[in-house]
Amino acid sequence: MIQAINGKEKPAVSKRHTLNVTPIALTVVLVAGITLASISNAATPKLHGTVTIYAASSLTNTYINLANTFKKTNPGVKIIFSFGSSSTLATQINSGAPADIFVSADIANMAKVGAEFSKPVNYVLNKVVMAVPTQSPIHSETDFALQTIGNLKWLQCVHTAPCGSAADAAIASDGLIFTNPVSLESSDASALAKLLAGSVDAAIIYKTDVTANATQLRAVDFADTAAASSQYQIALKDGSSKKPLARAVFAYFNGARVRTYLVAHGFIASGK
Repeated sequence: MIQAINGKEKPAVSKRHTLNVTPIALTVVLVAGITLASISNAATPKLHGTVTIYAASSLTNTYINLANTFKKTNPGVKIIFSFGSSSTLATQINSGAPADIFVSADIANMAKVGAEFSKPVNYVLNKVVMAVPTQSPIHSETDFALQTIGNLKWLQCVHTAPCGSAADAAIASDGLIFTNPVSLESSDASALAKLLAGSVDAAIIYKTDVTANATQLRAVDFADTAAASSQYQIALKDGSSKKPLARAVFAYFNGARVRTYLVAHGFIASGK
């Protein structure tokens, strides 16, 4: 059984909901010879128990698919997810939330939980973009800047969230956008949901969100890619290395096959 906790709007750890996700076909993805089937075959068999993973909301879809794949060769394992803004998750962990693995969308929030997760490793990179509907007249950052002077409504994440701090850095570096967003969303997932719902004309969100919704959205890149990028990190809780199940699940999500799968879904490769 795989559970997911909706951490988009309310940070309370106690409000958890089970997501009924249908396992995806084993032949859906084939990039550089990596499929979900091949990842599953690499999983460690005969494991039992529960592992709790706190992960950035931008990993929601890929992680649920990957967990379902892990389940195929490890039916005795239950993975509980809590997805949300990395800043919110870090606060919850420091307040006693029972995370075995933490995946932060930036280095700063991983550092906040350093007392319990003292050995993080660089994982993948992501970058924020100006996301617009496919039929939008905006095709460049200059277009975006000019449209915002008029009636264009746009939003971004709160400044404390990784997607918000990356947006702030990209805007400051490029120096073209001077209007304010109509709202600051608590997480990347929340910003994406409002854009897809048509509540705004544009949103500064992660490129992976656009990749996952390519029939509805288009990405406009910032000129300063480095400023727009976020370094994700993954860490196993100190002491959990003595638990075979936690070690195995961490090795799976941190492994080369899963990293390649994430790159196939819009993330950017990053050295360990």
